[in-house]
Amino acid sequence: MKNLLAITILLAALNCSSQKGKTFPLMVGSTLENKGTSLPIKNGKQTIVAVAFNKGAEDELKKWLNPLYNTFMVKASGPKTIDVSAVYDVNFVFVPVINGLKKVAEDFKKGTDKAFWPHIMDTEKTDMKDVELILDIKDRKIPYIFVLDKNGVVLDVQTGNYSEDKIDAMEEAME
Repeated sequence: MKNLLAITILLAALNCSSQKGKTFPLMVGSTLENKGTSLPIKNGKQTIVAVAFNKGAEDELKKWLNPLYNTFMVKASGPKTIDVSAVYDVNFVFVPVINGLKKVAEDFKKGTDKAFWPHIMDTEKTDMKDVELILDIKDRKIPYIFVLDKNGVVLDVQTGNYSEDKIDAMEEAME
């Protein structure tokens, strides 16, 4: 059993390292606000892309959403608050498995905080199977979080369950 666990961890680590240094593939779609968008975003900022390639990975990816948003996007205010996210000026894109969002948009919007709407991308104009191949995705049942540089090159990849250590690794990759 220990050998199986060690092999699984090794394969996941090798898969993630094989993605580093690759240019993130073009993805075209729209936000929950019905604004056209595409990845990679080339506006002079680094980008965090959180992707679910399978409905089963979407529930785990949702657990990443608040910590990612709070770490990299929320701008705290007030005299006694320390705003660590002020250090980051990044794009943040959440890509759940909602292909063809227009069909289920209202239900999806009801269950999603309005602050996230500009950051949630429907990939209806992108063949996600091609994206999987380009990124060499081995396990569609887990979420993938990519840190991209200003040119769309993958700096870091975190997968699976959320943890503070994974957020810390992403922050290190952005330095």
